[in-house]
Amino acid sequence: MPAVDKDRGVRIAGRLSETTLGDILGSLSRARVTGVVRLSETSGPTAGRQHSIYLAAGAVVAVESQAMVMPLGEILRQHGLLDGTAYQQLSLRLASSDKRTGDILVEERLISPQVLGAALRQQVRARLEALFRLPDAAVSFHVACPPAASAAAPLPAGEYLPGKPRARDRGVAPSRRTGAGPLSRRVEALRILGLGEGASVDEVTRAFRNLASRMHPDRFAGSAEAERRAAERSFARLTAAYHLLVG
Repeated sequence: MPAVDKDRGVRIAGRLSETTLGDILGSLSRARVTGVVRLSETSGPTAGRQHSIYLAAGAVVAVESQAMVMPLGEILRQHGLLDGTAYQQLSLRLASSDKRTGDILVEERLISPQVLGAALRQQVRARLEALFRLPDAAVSFHVACPPAASAAAPLPAGEYLPGKPRARDRGVAPSRRTGAGPLSRRVEALRILGLGEGASVDEVTRAFRNLASRMHPDRFAGSAEAERRAAERSFARLTAAYHLLVG
């Protein structure tokens, strides 16, 4: 049976196979719902795995998932924001502490809170991407408070829904789809990096490093909050585009 948010009239199908995660999150975003979407895998070797997507006023504020995504420290190291010595220092602290990775990084002054926020947003997006690839899962919605405040700014639907499969696309020939396939996502990623089709991995890497040096949130540490948030969003889009092209 479908789950229903009676207060807001948002109807959520009981299985991903009956709809898409894009339709579910799109409906909740439009209704500005606060709560948690829980997904439970139902088949295959990962049957029983649980995933939770927390929303506040329709925006994603956290994703708890057992899906494999890049650890926070590795994200920072790949972007040149954490050198080998700092990464080793982090690993030693994690082995002897129950604190979260982000708290240790800021406490040890290995990164700034602004950089942490941008990296956490990228990790949330990566977890969402993994959930969009689930072939099926049981879905339920629960009215609940979001988890404790995070250093990452909430993700509005416009930052993760474009190009995701929707139920209305089923049965439509690929040639008639717009904005849903890997090709359109690659073109958009190239546009963000200022490159054209056919760019090599080296060109992508050079363009990313050049833009990252100018768009890094640390450069806006003394700016107004709105400008800092905009810089974090721009940096998150830049890094997501880079990973899509080189992944």
